[in-house]
Amino acid sequence: MQWDVADTHGRLRLGEFIRLFIAGTGPHLAEVAWRQAGNVGIAFTRPLPNRVFALLAASEWQAASEAFSQDHTHLAMRRLV
Repeated sequence: MQWDVADTHGRLRLGEFIRLFIAGTGPHLAEVAWRQAGNVGIAFTRPLPNRVFALLAASEWQAASEAFSQDHTHLAMRRLV
């Protein structure tokens, strides 16, 4: 999944990792995948949960925030050895 992000100051570099907060969800870790003029494309390191993505796409900001807080697939996983 890629989104366009404005970078009017030209500070984001290819391969750089950034944290995003979208409508009360996050942080989301993403890598800068491309640059063109003042825009960059990002690739999330973990896909957004399907329900959260659908709500964001529908501009249901509050519902997306609530769904994100209820979904635990975005949390870091630890392996015990």
